Amino acid sequence: MKCKEIEFTSFRNIESEKIEFKDGINVIYGENAQGKTNILEGIYLFARGKSFRAFKDKELINFNSNVGYARMVYESKKGEMELGVEIPKSSQKKFYRNKNKVGKTSEIIGEFRAVLFCPSHLGIIKDSPSVRRKFLDIAISQLRPLYIRMLAKYNAVLENRNAILKMSDEERKAYEGILEVYSEELATLSTDIANMRIEYVKKLDFWVKRYFEEMTDGKELPSITYETNADEADFDSRESLKKKYSDLLKNNIEREIKYGATLYGIHKDDLKIELNGKDARFYSSQGQQRSLALAMKLSEGEISKETSGEYPVFLLDDVLSELDEKRRKYIMSNIKKRQVIITTCESTAFNEVDDVNFVYINNGKLCEAPKTDDEMIENIEE
Repeated sequence: MKCKEIEFTSFRNIESEKIEFKDGINVIYGENAQGKTNILEGIYLFARGKSFRAFKDKELINFNSNVGYARMVYESKKGEMELGVEIPKSSQKKFYRNKNKVGKTSEIIGEFRAVLFCPSHLGIIKDSPSVRRKFLDIAISQLRPLYIRMLAKYNAVLENRNAILKMSDEERKAYEGILEVYSEELATLSTDIANMRIEYVKKLDFWVKRYFEEMTDGKELPSITYETNADEADFDSRESLKKKYSDLLKNNIEREIKYGATLYGIHKDDLKIELNGKDARFYSSQGQQRSLALAMKLSEGEISKETSGEYPVFLLDDVLSELDEKRRKYIMSNIKKRQVIITTCESTAFNEVDDVNFVYINNGKLCEAPKTDDEMIENIEE
């Protein structure tokens, strides 16, 4: 899969620009706050359906405009496609496929696939369970369109069930039957979503082990498993897993009423990440945690290729500056034969890399690269 070009109008600090990308490594460089990450944000918007850093869509629009646009041309094994998005300040954003409006955002997710790696992902090991669940949800959603629909339904049912649990005893009596229906729905959805996550985590564990073996010369052994309220025996069949979730929701109503929230289900699950048999959150160094995060992101790309038949586009947002030299060299040696789009403040780090496409950004505009001191001296001598 390749991103061939992306065009912006009134998007963040980019007034109007079209950027073309090549196969292999593309480096977007410039000073801080010039618009480098905005470009990756626009590309990833078509993979995930929403920004990876904006809380509200209107944050994506240039201050001097009431609407922002982005258009991307990409190539996959299905051929060349075009995706577009219109982002008005006063209404919801609208996506387009080959200039035809798409009914729901979820309909475009999975068509263009990308793996994003940014500095915040380096904390995925030690951060809260919600961060690791988000990692799973984003990765699986790009590969399984059904997953995102089930997750949206789950969150809607969860919100309604929590609303009933927060009611007074007298109010809740009128909703007892509905509460039972919601409990059964959550049990069914938890079962199906957990099974998809477990399937993905097994593949993730395989690839992380493989990458980590290369990174450490086989000296350290990671392990990733899916952690839930259900026991291992409950995963023997769909029926036993559903019964487990159903029993947890039915038998703990009083406790949930006390807390005013649903305490069981896939929204409470986590990834158990171990290194050499110990919890990586507490018993691994910062360097080891960063290596694990790096292995997880590279593995995300491998699973995408394994499932779809082609690598996704890799988007690296200033992440190389956060890694030591050993890990920088490792990531550079493992992104060959894939399209990679990297943002950095220091383009000189890629001087020894062949066939790099450099894109210089200054104040949201594509510009001619500034001359180095050596080049300026050469011009004077001439």
